[in-house]
Amino acid sequence: MRIKLLLLAAMTVLHLNALGQYETVVFNYDKSYFNEGRLLPAEQKFMVTGEIPRDVQIVELKIFQTDDINSRPVHSALWKRHPSNTRNTFTIPVNYSLRGNEKYTFLINYYKPASAKAQESLLSQLSETINAYVDQSFIIEKTEMTMRKHPRMMASDLNSIINEGLYFYRNRINFEYHGLSDIVLDKLYQIRTLNLKKARFNVFSKKDSDPENLKLRYAREQLEVLKELIHKEISQYANMNLLVVADSRKVSDYATEKTRNVLSVNLGYAGVYNEGNVDDFSSAGGLFAGVSLPLGKAAFTSPFWSKTSISVGVFIDNLEFSKNDIATGPIVDRPLYFGLGYKALPFIRLNAGMAVLQSPSAGSSFSDFDKVYLRPFVGLSLEFDLWIGLNK
Repeated sequence: MRIKLLLLAAMTVLHLNALGQYETVVFNYDKSYFNEGRLLPAEQKFMVTGEIPRDVQIVELKIFQTDDINSRPVHSALWKRHPSNTRNTFTIPVNYSLRGNEKYTFLINYYKPASAKAQESLLSQLSETINAYVDQSFIIEKTEMTMRKHPRMMASDLNSIINEGLYFYRNRINFEYHGLSDIVLDKLYQIRTLNLKKARFNVFSKKDSDPENLKLRYAREQLEVLKELIHKEISQYANMNLLVVADSRKVSDYATEKTRNVLSVNLGYAGVYNEGNVDDFSSAGGLFAGVSLPLGKAAFTSPFWSKTSISVGVFIDNLEFSKNDIATGPIVDRPLYFGLGYKALPFIRLNAGMAVLQSPSAGSSFSDFDKVYLRPFVGLSLEFDLWIGLNK
């Protein structure tokens, strides 16, 4: 019994820890802001929740880096009501880390079921626009029918027309419209090579029919077939429980939390190679101190890049390769270094790069270049945060 209780307690703690990874952000519909006007969490995942009417089936959240909501969002997320869910709230997990000290624009769309009349109106408008585009895209002459654009360009234009018409619509199963099929594209290529001289073999007519009328009728029939193919594909999408945007809220230039900027100090020991081969070489070691600047933040880059940094610093003492070979450095009369560091453990950093050395007789400037030279080094250091900037 005790074991079961311990297991249950452990599972509860793990569950709470998992939930703790997401901070809850409450959206106020009336005031169009979050968490009573407080700043949004930065560099972490969060949940957006808010109230909705019970007939809202989908809530869509889009995040933009600018105030232009016609641009591509940096992130979008969706909440869809379960058939058995009758609550008047939604919850959307945002698996995207916002940058600190920045402003973002949010667009929240509320989708309700589209009425039969609205669906009919949508199909009617799309059909009229497509028919007009197809009719003006072809030039019918005596023996041929010419396309004003390449078939692929026409297919792209048609997809743009359809996507624009469907902009405010979604379907219940969240199936996106991915464009016209290859069947429509093949038909466009077929019409492109159509020879109207063969009209009398493809159109039922009397023997005394006017050849010009036959060609015109044949051309129009091919265009009607093209239109019908397009209309059928649109109808297949539009008849899948369409939802329409019933309301929308835009929150412009909403600020995120101020995050800390970390500059780390390194204290460690490094060995510097001077010259020689594997069997006989000279080297020296010494304590060093420096600073590290990470190549990325953990919230936005891979673990490798967030743990890798550019390091610069100075050796505490001059390096003694031998009694007659002591190296100092320019500017501060101590050897300098630069290189890369990698945080292998929370407080341990591996360092590798080049030491900037100088002969003691050269003075403390770069003016005597023949006395300034580079040598490779490797080292191990302890790392501490020196300055953390602005806390949350």
